[in-house]
Amino acid sequence: MLSSRSALLAVQPMQASDLPAILAIQRLCYPAHLIEPAAALQSRRQRAPGHCWVARRGGQVLGYLFSHPWQRASLPKLGQDLPALPPAPDCLFLHDLAVHPDGRGQKVAEQLLHASYRPARAAGLRHGRLVAVEGADAFWARHGYRRQSEAASGLSGYGEQAVLMDCLL
Repeated sequence: MLSSRSALLAVQPMQASDLPAILAIQRLCYPAHLIEPAAALQSRRQRAPGHCWVARRGGQVLGYLFSHPWQRASLPKLGQDLPALPPAPDCLFLHDLAVHPDGRGQKVAEQLLHASYRPARAAGLRHGRLVAVEGADAFWARHGYRRQSEAASGLSGYGEQAVLMDCLL
């Protein structure tokens, strides 16, 4: 059971020690075919530590966000280690955002997004890109993301319902 809603929500840079809680949230939020190995997720945090966040209340992880600088011309592969970041990124790629069921309805996702956008803007990135899975495109549309009609290399690896989406940061 997670702590009371009355405690303050703290959004902090993700640490390696957060991985067990992140994996537990991932299992609660995604079907088996979208569960990523710990090593693949850890590679994202290691490559872009200033873009990966957790939201805690009372010491419990309520949500997480893996994001990193990337180039819009390609998509990172789901379930695989993140290769070296591109030398000239043109977007912030939001790889995975999930909120524990006990944290829903408390603006956890919004706070994680705002935390991620600050360093991206400071680095000169003006576009966000993501792949919405399992019907999440409606959620992302409420946060300013719009469906893209362009073909993106690697989109099929995200599942049949995958939708490529972009926004201005």
